[in-house]
Amino acid sequence: MTTDDTDSGYLLTNAKPEAAARFAAFTSLFDPSTFRHMDDLGLAAGWRCWEVGAGGTSVVEHLAARVGPDGHVLATDIDITWTAAAHAASADPNTEIRAHDAALDPPPDGPFDLVHARLVLVHVPDRAAALRNMVSVLRPGGWLFLEDADPALQPLS
Repeated sequence: MTTDDTDSGYLLTNAKPEAAARFAAFTSLFDPSTFRHMDDLGLAAGWRCWEVGAGGTSVVEHLAARVGPDGHVLATDIDITWTAAAHAASADPNTEIRAHDAALDPPPDGPFDLVHARLVLVHVPDRAAALRNMVSVLRPGGWLFLEDADPALQPLS
């Protein structure tokens, strides 16, 4: 688990207290759209899902509730500080939390019905490798659901 900014090179580390405010903002801003799109994809009981770059807990909790006890949710991030703490508190048996780098580490064992990443690829230097890993574990007919930002559209400060 990466918890030091100097080790990860990641500006928005999950180990800092400010991460809670960031996750709360993401929940308010993005969860309604994320969950609506997941519903449109047919997310249902029994699905196997990989939440890439889980960071916070709202998407992981939503997935776990929707897939139910017969499904499985794998939540990964380079820093599982927040996700692991929330999982320990809930003890949800259909959810697994794992420290993992989507571009550098081998992909987890699939297949998955859904692979989801929100605001992840913008931070990954080797996006092509991360995408290959995500696609490689999809079941035939499975869904890769990416939500990301284009920093080129943001004004320089």
